[in-house]
Amino acid sequence: MGKIVIREIERPDTRKPDAMIRWFCAVFDLGDDNEVDSLEAQMLGELIKAGYRGEGMSSSEIKLAPKVPRSTVIYHLNRLLEIGVLVKKGRKYYMRATEMSKVMEEIEYDMEREMRRMIDTAREFDKLMQRRFRQPFKELK
Repeated sequence: MGKIVIREIERPDTRKPDAMIRWFCAVFDLGDDNEVDSLEAQMLGELIKAGYRGEGMSSSEIKLAPKVPRSTVIYHLNRLLEIGVLVKKGRKYYMRATEMSKVMEEIEYDMEREMRRMIDTAREFDKLMQRRFRQPFKELK
C-alpha cells in the first residue's frame, strides 16, 4: 500500500455503475468526480468487469482511446496499485478482490494495521522522550 488520499465527495444519487466508479475514483483523488472520461475510471471499469469474470488484464489489453500511450496506461495502473485497489501478478493486473466492497474492506484493514503500527511507534517515542527528560509529558487539555 502506498499513499492514499481520501476526499469527502457526495455520493451519486444514481444507481449507474459508471457513475459509482467515477465516484470511487474521485474519493481516492484519481481524477475529477465530474470528469466522465477519466482514464482511471475507464480502466477501473474494465478491470472490475474482468474481476467479476475472475480474470486479470495486461496493460495492452486495456482498451482506451487509440491515442493513449501505453506509458500513460501504466502510470494510471500504478496509481490504482498504489492505493491498493489492484494487485499485479506477472504481467496482469487484477482487482484486489472480486467484489468492490471486499476491496474497500481490504484497504480499510491496511489502513488500520498501519495506524496501529504508527500508534505503537508513537508510544515507544513517548517512552524514549520521557526517559530523556525524566518526566512524563503533560497532556494538553
